[in-house]
Amino acid sequence: MSKKHKIIIEDLIHIYKGQVETVALRGVDLKIKAGEKICLVGKSGTGKSTLLHCIAGLLIPSSGKIFLEDEDITKFSINELVALRRDKIGLVYQNFNLIDFLTVDENIQIPMLAANKDKDTRTKRVDELLKEFDIGRYKKSYPPYLSGGEKQRVAVAVALANNPDIILADEPTGNLDLENATNIYELLDELVTNHKITLILATHDANALNYVDRKIEMSDLNTKK
Repeated sequence: MSKKHKIIIEDLIHIYKGQVETVALRGVDLKIKAGEKICLVGKSGTGKSTLLHCIAGLLIPSSGKIFLEDEDITKFSINELVALRRDKIGLVYQNFNLIDFLTVDENIQIPMLAANKDKDTRTKRVDELLKEFDIGRYKKSYPPYLSGGEKQRVAVAVALANNPDIILADEPTGNLDLENATNIYELLDELVTNHKITLILATHDANALNYVDRKIEMSDLNTKK
């Protein structure tokens, strides 16, 4: 695997089983460089979320390989996949995925608690993220009392808590208005550039293309019959 490539995907196929089989990914081949910002685009049902879930190890593909820094994660055990998501991958979703009965501070600490980081380390990292995201005034607030834009800033902070190498963002602005969506794109762009993080963004929002290095059409990936 070339050192310049963070992710290499080879002949990835995923079929959802059921009364009717649905082929979500048809032999996807893709190479993504370290620090690259890419945007997956395509109609609903073209496999954007499926591809992100496979890269995150949330979904085991039907066949094919996914290399992250020379390791084929399709061969990982459940525990290895959990560790991968905890330490290397940050996930950002449309619906924020915050815990309503925990404060902003406590939500951001969750990934660090999973990584067994001590209290001083957690406190320092939370304060760093609150400052970087300009949400320090919400430290002791609960998610239901935040706006959509504020919730998504917290969600991105949670994703970055353990300093991941990769951010996977699935429709991160789907529940936001244009102004807040633009703010989130600008924030992600600044963060991934400054910290040399690889970003894979899946969205229907054409505005996202202003903040990425490369656009990838799912129809161009799903070319095999």
